[in-house]
Amino acid sequence: MKTKTPVFFLLILNILFTVSCSKNKSSTSTKSEQFNTEIDSYIMSLIKADQIPGMAVAVVKDGTIIHKKNYGVANIVHNVPVTDSTLFRAYSTSKLVTAVAIFQLIENKEIGLNDFISEYIDDLPTKWSSIEIEHLLSHSSGLPDIIDYNKDISDKLLLTEISKKPVQFEKGQRFQYNQTNFWFLKLIIEKVTNQTFETFVRKNQFENNEKQVIFASNSLVAFPNRVPKYQFNKDFNAYELSTFEAGNRSLAGNGLNITLNSFLEWNTKLDNNKLLKEETKLKMMSPFQFTDSNSSFGHSWGIFGPKGKQYYGFAGGGVSALMKFIDKDLTIIILSNGFKNRPVISNAVTYISGLMDEELVRKDRMLNEDIRLAFIINDYKTAVEIYNQIKQDNKDINFERGLGRTGYLYLSNNEIAKSISIFKLYTKEYPNSYNAFDSLGEAYFKNKQYDLSKKNYRISLDLEPKNKNAEDMLKKIEEITNANTVYN
Repeated sequence: MKTKTPVFFLLILNILFTVSCSKNKSSTSTKSEQFNTEIDSYIMSLIKADQIPGMAVAVVKDGTIIHKKNYGVANIVHNVPVTDSTLFRAYSTSKLVTAVAIFQLIENKEIGLNDFISEYIDDLPTKWSSIEIEHLLSHSSGLPDIIDYNKDISDKLLLTEISKKPVQFEKGQRFQYNQTNFWFLKLIIEKVTNQTFETFVRKNQFENNEKQVIFASNSLVAFPNRVPKYQFNKDFNAYELSTFEAGNRSLAGNGLNITLNSFLEWNTKLDNNKLLKEETKLKMMSPFQFTDSNSSFGHSWGIFGPKGKQYYGFAGGGVSALMKFIDKDLTIIILSNGFKNRPVISNAVTYISGLMDEELVRKDRMLNEDIRLAFIINDYKTAVEIYNQIKQDNKDINFERGLGRTGYLYLSNNEIAKSISIFKLYTKEYPNSYNAFDSLGEAYFKNKQYDLSKKNYRISLDLEPKNKNAEDMLKKIEEITNANTVYN
């Protein structure tokens, strides 16, 4: 005889299940709100410290957007806020899109990773004939860099000019960032597809996103909703527009202009294997095997962080980044339109990832970032109080990184008195650090306090006899003081 489950029992189970789901949803929602608040607080501090006019930031975990927010202004003069329509210049983060385009052609068997570039680009010197597509992707080609050549000369003339230059090293030997690699990748894409680079990429990665994705390497051309990049002019103590213009030759390396929403859509397609198959995608991000280097770099995807906390992606111009923690299904996208103090993108990625996942926490890096922000945002006395409290609570952490970066930031801004104060604290906290005394010596030198500069360089050299910089600076100070003596 078949036993029936009582209706009351089923009802109780249903109630218990509903309550349990409700609690789980509530817990998930609360945690998401907590992440959102913590990320928002950090980004606001970053904007204040580095004086970033406008930003758009997104964090995606397990396919869900945990944080997505626009900050500040797209246009300083007209006080126009950053919105979902704002197009940001991606600069070198564009290279990720180019890498996907190349691997789409590889996946379709239209090209091969180990094909010689001479199969697709005419009139190359014989000495370059064995360079392969993967050497371009991994920045291991050894080719001369086009970056210093006039952008207005023809491709033919440019190729003639750089062909006269020797290769910088044997192909595959080591990583050396080089814009020629991405000009050649653009030429290969156009040769194989019989389309312009931007047409092919739009069609295969950004279909129906005409207004939210533009390819242009000229900073000053006015496109609807595109923000300029602001750079800080220290002489005028004000922002000015970047005049950077690399020309169409550089579109594959730095030409992407994109909204945050479009980058999120692109990321979703990549995660869901809509742009590339899983195995192709993993090959793209896998480390290239350099012959005699410890460099860790994929096929146009950088590989960053220590083992177990590695992330993949690229950053551009100090204003953009897309980084993926593959094992954690976590993506961080950062877009901005300039800065006074160049933000440390790796710090931001490390900090946000640590907030999102305790297994990704790099306590030393996060706390050193807290120190950096504390000294920039607050007056010196308050910052020292914050520093002392953090140090008291974290006695196992070395804070040389944070103190050193902050001191040099003030030094680069010609705020020498503040720089000296930070470096004096640095030497007091780390009396056995030759770097600390070398840094203080540099600040005193810039302030023309040569006796104090000499004193600190000597201490640095005593602590590290191989410190050639201290040795050279002591000779330089001697020459200056001797010349002053003769002159007087």
